[in-house]
Amino acid sequence: MEAFLPLTWSAALRSTAMVTALAMMAVPAPALAQQRYQAGPPQMTTLAKEHGKGTVAKVAPGLLMLKLQNIMWAALPAPGAAIEVTGSASREMLQPKQFVSCNVTLDGLGKPAGAAEMVVLTDGGVPGVMAAGVSDMLQQRRGPRPAGSYTVSGPIQMVDGDMMTVMVGRERFEITVPEETELVVRSQNVTLASEGDEVEVEGKYFQVGQLMVTSLKIMMIKPLVPPPPKGRRPAAGN
Repeated sequence: MEAFLPLTWSAALRSTAMVTALAMMAVPAPALAQQRYQAGPPQMTTLAKEHGKGTVAKVAPGLLMLKLQNIMWAALPAPGAAIEVTGSASREMLQPKQFVSCNVTLDGLGKPAGAAEMVVLTDGGVPGVMAAGVSDMLQQRRGPRPAGSYTVSGPIQMVDGDMMTVMVGRERFEITVPEETELVVRSQNVTLASEGDEVEVEGKYFQVGQLMVTSLKIMMIKPLVPPPPKGRRPAAGN
């Protein structure tokens, strides 16, 4: 099972029709026709910076509600909106197919020597090995890598206890991930958020309560855990 869900929030809401609908909702119907000929289309108001901090109120397919300064806003992504979801992850998120980037030390044979210092879980990317800010993709590399500190990025093939196998092309990196290794989430998927997560947002609106988002940062307050298996209800609390 892949750890991250598709970006359903942004995919369904970026059409011109949605923007037009918001503009029409902001103006009473009897006044709309008159304004069209006299004053032009309604103008959007920029959300004040001091009002751009708050919490997530609700997350559902195609819906993100934010609570900003005790006002509820339906957040809609503008085309090209910058979205960032960050936080920590539980060890259960280390699953096959999950794309990760690991900070590790490689020996003279190109094998991990020692445990991972940090593991970052992302939405995906291009598998590769990076040292000193220079990409070392498999198809570009010539000869052995010198021993040193690297970032290994690729999908998890398997997890066995504290040992995680990451694939980079045909190369296998068996990386030790002890309990003390920091697990970090960096994603653009807002469906990973939950009620109470901290928010910093920028955007514009036609009327209070409906925000067209241009920048959104969500900081998860709880470690990310995998969703429950389909068809199985979570156990009731005592």
